[in-house]
Amino acid sequence: MSQSLESKTGVDGPVTVIKSYIVPADEADHFTEAYQENARIMSTQPGFVRSRLHRPLTDAPETRFLHIAEWTSGTALDKATGNPEWHAALQRLFDDPRLHITSEPASYRVVVELNAS
Repeated sequence: MSQSLESKTGVDGPVTVIKSYIVPADEADHFTEAYQENARIMSTQPGFVRSRLHRPLTDAPETRFLHIAEWTSGTALDKATGNPEWHAALQRLFDDPRLHITSEPASYRVVVELNAS
């Protein structure tokens, strides 16, 4: 895993983490199961609001999952990503010989929001 694990948002307000995971289609079900350990750990951290893992409706040779997690603040996310248990779970996910994952993480803040009227 070549990316930095620690979040450094420097934001006191709410943030959303959006991360894509690309895995070969025949590994998609295993990825979904393995991913849950990582999500469980983060869900217990202060400031965690919600996390969802999205899977496409259509089949392709590679499956691009989209993970979206909401945090009360970037500061809370920054602290949560320092959790050694989470680091170990994430390392196991990327080191699993049955998974061939690429990932692109980023943290965002809302700049436009529309609601049903």
